[in-house]
Amino acid sequence: MLKERIELLSKRKQISRKDLVEGLVTQAHFANILADRYPLPEDLAEAIAGRLGVSPSYILQAAAQDEETLERAEAIFEQMSVPASAISEDTVHALADRDDTLTVELTTALMKAVYYQQLNDATAHEYIHTSYLNFYLEKYGRPDDIDLPRPLVKALLFYKIQYYRSKMASVDVLTHAIRLSELALPGSEFWLSVQNIKMEAYIQVKQYEEAKQVFELTMRHVYDQRMFHRLSGLYVAYSGYCFAMGLVQEALSALTMAEANLVYAGNQGDLVTAIANNRIVMLTMTGELDQAQAEIERFESLLQQETEETQLAMQPLVSVYRCEVALARKNWGVLAQSVDQLLKCATTQDQQMSATFYQSHLALAHGDREVFMERALACLPYFESAQHVMRLEPLYEGMAVVSEDQRKYKEAAMYYRKLVYLLRKK
Repeated sequence: MLKERIELLSKRKQISRKDLVEGLVTQAHFANILADRYPLPEDLAEAIAGRLGVSPSYILQAAAQDEETLERAEAIFEQMSVPASAISEDTVHALADRDDTLTVELTTALMKAVYYQQLNDATAHEYIHTSYLNFYLEKYGRPDDIDLPRPLVKALLFYKIQYYRSKMASVDVLTHAIRLSELALPGSEFWLSVQNIKMEAYIQVKQYEEAKQVFELTMRHVYDQRMFHRLSGLYVAYSGYCFAMGLVQEALSALTMAEANLVYAGNQGDLVTAIANNRIVMLTMTGELDQAQAEIERFESLLQQETEETQLAMQPLVSVYRCEVALARKNWGVLAQSVDQLLKCATTQDQQMSATFYQSHLALAHGDREVFMERALACLPYFESAQHVMRLEPLYEGMAVVSEDQRKYKEAAMYYRKLVYLLRKK
């Protein structure tokens, strides 16, 4: 870990290895020190620290993995591994960005990155990566392949899970969640959170039997230990399992159970959003559009009780809901208004690409095939990378038909093939 810290500091200072140790020690001897073959003398550490513009302890303690260091890193992980809504900004700002030990420093940076991602704070998220994290992710990006301290491995796995969730890469989410669950204390709050993630990932990769087993195991533990504050979150996850299995009424009943148990939950705001989201999506997908519309309006009324900041954060989501219902109804006037609203408040790439997707449908509905193809091609790569089937099916179909009408038969055949492949995978 000393080697990596030296490399980053040298890169920042734009100083070569040769210049760093010039007059102090041979490059070969220093390479052996960085490879942990020889100890690092204090006087050499002081001289190198001076050239790198840091304190001697920042060099001497870089690789420390003593009990106190591991306890501090574990405490930071536990503190930051809860939903971002449960963490105050003051708490995050109070965590020092620099620490003499790389274990604590890197754990802190990874967990801050997860926090910023959950808040959709793109500026802070980008800064922490470009200024620090990208370098270490290149070195330690495969936590299973590297012998790192346990708290740091957990932070890396948790970071990877959140990253892959944002990319809808469910196989990778599941792989890392299984690994992380092995490191979590069985029955702990964090273990329960990882169980939920595993269940969602199993559903996404269509391993339904495994998803059900995780649900039943976790539910037994919740009732045995009387951890009723976890019931709502479990029922939300179970609703996803039921819906994936085609059990629509059971899925909706699970959401009703989730809502009924909110009284025990500590993070009611997050759960209310999850319940509303699942219910609106399910009703929209099953064609119960009047009920979906009623749920959207109910959700908006609940948001009126929240802070202005929360209302603003939820506005893009509500706009997407309205777009989906309008699209399902082929109510192009309402869809146009909802898309305009979405474009004004969109804060994430997914929301912006969704707006472009809706614009493509508006153009196709109005017979403007050129604009349709332009918008479709603009959002297609994003939805292909995310394997977003609900978006890809209508895009491929529309692009195939338009290409055929324009006598671009080779392109039409390509989109038809993609559509068939997509349908076969369902």
